[in-house]
Amino acid sequence: MKLDNQTYTLSENIKISFTDNGSPSNSDDYTTLVILHGSAFNGYGLEKLHHVSHSLNLRTVILQRRQYPGSTQYTDSELEDLRQGRKVFLDRIGKNMAEFLLQFIEKEKIPKASEDMKRGGIAVMAWSMGTPSATALFSDRNIVPRKDYLVLEDYVKDLIFDDPPYLCFGFKLPDDHQAYDPWTDPELKTLSEKFEQFSNWATSYFDHPNPETGKLQDMDLTTKGSSNATILEWSPEELQKYFNMEAAVSSEFPMVAEPMQKTLREMVERVLYDENLIHSYFPRVKVTVVHCSQSPWHSYWCAKELQRTYDERLSKGGSARPLKIYKVVGNHMLHWAAPKLLLEATVEGMRR
Repeated sequence: MKLDNQTYTLSENIKISFTDNGSPSNSDDYTTLVILHGSAFNGYGLEKLHHVSHSLNLRTVILQRRQYPGSTQYTDSELEDLRQGRKVFLDRIGKNMAEFLLQFIEKEKIPKASEDMKRGGIAVMAWSMGTPSATALFSDRNIVPRKDYLVLEDYVKDLIFDDPPYLCFGFKLPDDHQAYDPWTDPELKTLSEKFEQFSNWATSYFDHPNPETGKLQDMDLTTKGSSNATILEWSPEELQKYFNMEAAVSSEFPMVAEPMQKTLREMVERVLYDENLIHSYFPRVKVTVVHCSQSPWHSYWCAKELQRTYDERLSKGGSARPLKIYKVVGNHMLHWAAPKLLLEATVEGMRR
């Protein structure tokens, strides 16, 4: 398959690089799936999705987030906004996403969403720590000018989270937890050591003892990595292409720490539960979560905690955006090991 590599220039001369596999043959109702990669692992490593998406009537567009290959670096002042947990940092990401989608709609003449919101249109999908970048678009109606919003409303129909870790939602861990985390491993003295361990740990296969209880202590909290971790399949050349440690150090570390964690909690609260926002801003957008059975506890516990808090909110009569979680067999790198399985779950969520 020949992929189209492009770069769009947004306002303030911000450039976003992406790959696009084009429209499926003879389809006038395909859905455009705009995909955001995770932390350190860039968009190139997601390109297996391009090779299976047409069979599911999907067009896949994989973006390189800012700070990653081909896209504009953050400025020092923007990184300071991130470190200080300022909402404007997330608003700017949401604005960039809106501008990208508007430009893509105009240039590519893609199908609008169907009346039942099950076909056509655009689904915004994020893997792992790309989740906040996808969520930002839906977090504040002031991000998008009214005339632009009216265009997007005819297209944007789904928000999809692929195996997000709990840090994307700002969930707080139990005070007494004793869970292994490569970032706090006292045996790892340098950033290089931490990232090497992180890449193995995050891409390993975990055997959780009794995870359906939703309790953290019933998950595998001790495994530091496995001999069949996905990253061990990669050649040195693939690792160099798919993994960007420097980008993660500058733009991802502050995202998983306070004060930005508090800001993420507030953002998720608005997107999922703010009645006024839900009914006035992308009111027909539904949320789908694909979570993987052999992912690290970061992601498995996130799915269970998200379901628990969502159900709790509904039980108290609160408003909530439609959300459904799909569990699939695989590890955190499902897009690499079983890309079609991931997209099948995605399509099921979009067509529910």
